[in-house]
Amino acid sequence: MSRTLVIGLMSGTSLDGIDLAFCDFNKSDTSWSFNLLKAETIPYSPIWKDRLLNLIHTDGLNYVSTHVALGRMYGTLINEFIAKHNLNPELIASHGHTIFHQPEKGFTAQIGDGSQIAALTGIDTVCDFRSKDLALGGQGAPLVPAGEQLLFRDYRFCLNLGGIANITFNDTALPVAFDVCIANMALNEIAARSGKAYDENGNIASAGKIIPELLIQLNEIEYHKKPFPKSIGREWYEKNILTLLNGNIYSDADLLLTLCEHIGQQIGNALRLFPFTPKDKLLVTGGGAFNKTLINCIHNHIPIELVIPNDGIISYKEAIVFAFLGLLNIRGENNVLAPVTGSSRSHTGGALYKGN
Repeated sequence: MSRTLVIGLMSGTSLDGIDLAFCDFNKSDTSWSFNLLKAETIPYSPIWKDRLLNLIHTDGLNYVSTHVALGRMYGTLINEFIAKHNLNPELIASHGHTIFHQPEKGFTAQIGDGSQIAALTGIDTVCDFRSKDLALGGQGAPLVPAGEQLLFRDYRFCLNLGGIANITFNDTALPVAFDVCIANMALNEIAARSGKAYDENGNIASAGKIIPELLIQLNEIEYHKKPFPKSIGREWYEKNILTLLNGNIYSDADLLLTLCEHIGQQIGNALRLFPFTPKDKLLVTGGGAFNKTLINCIHNHIPIELVIPNDGIISYKEAIVFAFLGLLNIRGENNVLAPVTGSSRSHTGGALYKGN
């Protein structure tokens, strides 16, 4: 049995923070297994959060300098994480932070310069997981299904409730995954109007009422009728969702509950696109899994068991999977699945920067 120790770094579109996961991956003759040994989430400072949130609207010079500065910040945080827990990683895999994602135009961009991480840590670093898939005609997303297929094979369906809700039909023969709809990106934006970083436990939403006309508008957005493969990003959210949420007369509680109901309905619609049995399970992870109101809305619209883990997987599944995708990269194995992204072939994604 081979064993590899990897640190995975994930920064989601909801800007909740930087997830670091130190993982032990083991390969037997027939399967992979893993242990999450240490994990930590480092919040973005208000300055960094504002910088990343507005980078999409800035100039090229600021974009490039932010890319480099973020990479140096990531490298520093990883060094502190290693020293604090006395870790001995063999590899770092960094998703970075997505700023632009426009696959219909052939590009996507995850910043946080991997060369800076490798230089500061002295550890081989894999980053830029999505660009090659775009070059091969794919969406560059979702990438997590390649890891889910090997690490979470006990679940027929996997749902991540991050800034965006994405679902995987975890079928070994023909896996399918796509971004379903907006999630915490919108929920956190409305919670911020009430002075909260997020709607803890869905408490604000639980006091609201559904706004029928807004729910109809959200559900009729053209993206929800498109076939997969498909994916969305911050630009799509600002154009299609934020415009509906701004300048209205409704309370924050009503907006939050309506968004939760929209997410629940769209996830239910997505699930019904695939064959399932009453024995199948839906694994739910990501920050939205802690939102009880959102979970109730999802539960009301799905016909199978919803499973929320009570360990570190709930918060760190994406960082775990990207750590694993980095490992597959240095092994020269496919870590991007063509049936999922729509690219011309499955392939090994990611750029490697040597630490020496």
